[in-house]
Amino acid sequence: MAGTSAPVEVEPHLDQPSPDRPGDDAPAATPDSEERAPTRGFLIGLATTAVIAIAALVVGGLSWTNLRTEQAAQSRDEQVLETARQVVVNLVTLRHQSVDEDIQRVADGTTGPFRDQFTSVSGSFGDVLNQGQVESTGEVKEAGLVEADDDHAVVLAAVTSTVKNTEAPDGEIRVYRMKVSLDSADGNWLVSDVEFVA
Repeated sequence: MAGTSAPVEVEPHLDQPSPDRPGDDAPAATPDSEERAPTRGFLIGLATTAVIAIAALVVGGLSWTNLRTEQAAQSRDEQVLETARQVVVNLVTLRHQSVDEDIQRVADGTTGPFRDQFTSVSGSFGDVLNQGQVESTGEVKEAGLVEADDDHAVVLAAVTSTVKNTEAPDGEIRVYRMKVSLDSADGNWLVSDVEFVA
């Protein structure tokens, strides 16, 4: 009796690895979190760079503003000192030969009650200069800023003058210490008060 052989079922693709069986070398699927990681890292780095850049701009802007403010204050202080020096020199530099011009020069650098007081006595002051043949020449030895803002300032000045007159034809040296107050008026600094201090 002839033997019959039953067909053998061959499982297709037995030699190919299956992802369902352990031990197979099939490449593992990449999780979504790993796919998004490079994108998230890039965005964080970009945001950090933007924050640093903005902070640098803010700091730079503040530094520039502070620098401009300091420069403006320095320029103001220089103008205050220059005005105080000039007006003080004008006050102690008076000659009978040019009394009207000298008095006007002082008045031009002053303001407020001090100017009013000075101009009100300028006539009699001129008479004294003429009668005594007075020639006074002065200079500021030192001047320092005590306080200053955009409207008001105070300066201390050490002043010397050489005064010649009919009683001292060779001249006498006189030393003064003055406290000078100044006010800003229409962009100019003017002396609003002068005090002689010890």
